[in-house]
Parts: sequence; C-alpha cells; structure tokens
Amino acid sequence: MTSFFRKYILNLANIFFLLTLFCFLFPSRYASEMRSGLKSPLVFTIVLVVIQILFISQLVNSKKSRSVKDITASVNGFLFAWELIVSRLNLLPYIFIPAPENVFDIFISDWKTILTGFLSSMELILAGLFLSVVSSVVLGTLVGYNKRLTNAVYPIAKALSTVPALIYTPYIVLIMPTFKLASLTVIFLSIFWGSFMGSINNTAFVEKKIINAAKVLNLSVPTILFKIIIPFNLPRIINALPIHLATSLMTLTVAEMLGADSGMGYYVRVSLNYANYTKAIAGIIFIGFVVTILNIIIQETKKHLIKWNY
Repeated sequence: MTSFFRKYILNLANIFFLLTLFCFLFPSRYASEMRSGLKSPLVFTIVLVVIQILFISQLVNSKKSRSVKDITASVNGFLFAWELIVSRLNLLPYIFIPAPENVFDIFISDWKTILTGFLSSMELILAGLFLSVVSSVVLGTLVGYNKRLTNAVYPIAKALSTVPALIYTPYIVLIMPTFKLASLTVIFLSIFWGSFMGSINNTAFVEKKIINAAKVLNLSVPTILFKIIIPFNLPRIINALPIHLATSLMTLTVAEMLGADSGMGYYVRVSLNYANYTKAIAGIIFIGFVVTILNIIIQETKKHLIKWNY
C-alpha cells in the first residue's frame, strides 16, 4: 500500500498538477489589469488532464517510472509556474508572455487555420523526407559497397554536408518558380548529405562474412544491396529518422517564414508580424507537439516492423 501510494499518488507530477488547478481558485491580476482579459481555463484544464492521463498510463505500463515521473513533473512544474507568475500575479510583460489560458484557447478559436497550416506543412515534410531518405540510402549503400567510389565521393559529400541548409534556404526560395518546389528542394538538401554519408558508413558495418557468403552464392549486386545490406541497416536508418525529421521541420519552418502563404511556420511568422505573441506561442507549442507525435510514431513503427537489432 505504501509503495502504491508513493508510486501513483505522492510525486511531484501530481503535486504540480494539483497546484495548477488550485491556482484557478484565486483572483487573477491578469484578468483585472489587462485589456484583453483572461480566457476561460477550460482548454488549459483539458490539456492538464490529458497530460495527467498519459502520465498515469505510462506509469502503469512503463518500466522507466522514474524518468516518466521526472518528465511529467518538469512539464507540470513549468505550467504551474507559468499559471502562477503570469495568470495570477501578472509579474511578466503580458505583451510578450501571455497567460496560458489565452494561449491554449487559440487551439479552439483558430483551429481551422492551424489545421490548414499543419496539413500544408506535413505534405511538404513527408514528401521531402521520403525522397531524401530513400535516395540517400540507395545511393549511399551503392557508394559504400564500392571502395573506389567511397574514396572518391565521401570527401566531397563530407565537405558539402558541413554547409547548413538554413544558409542557402533564402536563395533557393528566391530562385525556384514555386514555393512548394523550393521547400522540397530545401528539405531534400538539408537531409540528403548527412543521410548519404551515414549510409556509406552503415555499409561498412555489415559483416564481411555475410557479403562473402552472398558472393559465393553468385547473388547479383542489386540483390546484395536491397536484400542484405539495406535490411541489415534498417534499425540504424530508422534511428536516424527523428534527427532528419527535426532538421526537415526546422528548414521548412524557415522557408515558410520567408515565402509561404500557409503552413505552421507561416502561422508563426504572421503572428509575429502583427505582434500577436499569443498566437505565435500557440504555434510554437503546436510545432513541438507535432514533432513529438511523429517521433513516437517512428519509434512504434520500428518496434512493430523491425524485430532485429544489433
């Protein structure tokens, strides 16, 4: 009973959750002093409850209960501090740091625009990510399989990969005929060279006796590449996807802030242009949420589709 109480009841995550709800009972200086006032805490409360439900479900099923508690406590602690300092006490500049109630209410009041931007961004990210990863894995494996090609191409790829995509993003947006083509190009280039070099290196990790056995069986080069080397390296390829995803999203966001008329980055840019920091912060939170969900999908896909590892 004592261990159950300590595990599920008496922890910082629950304490901060209750403290945040307890704040709602006190009068708000933000609501009384600001012209914009304070929105209903309903959406913010729903967010808190959802976090708590996820926390409890992970606590029951996860073997890493300590890390789950620490992560949730950090999130709930931040939300509690935000609610107390801004919404209740109004101690920070309200123009730049709006109340959490107002920020989370944007997801209800402006949901159509946010959804449209999300779909626009996902179309470009998924297309660019797919094209860059597939082409870099195939070409990188082919180059890594041939020692002469490796010695000739790898130094060039290494030099090109050191140039951040963010540097030439404005130029590509400027010269491309359409923004969609510019975005796909930028995403492709931001991922391709790093993934290409990774595929070359991954090919070297394949055990030589496996390659030699395939050659003894007179298997063709395409068969060796696509039936042996690439499947062998699939765990490494999928492990790199979260990094590629973060890179592509960062690059696309910059591109959208330069020349798009829709998208998650465009939503943040327009909000900042009109000094609507409530919407801007809501957009930033939404982008972080999307990246987190996509990373979870990648990890779950790996667990279900790839049963081998090394």
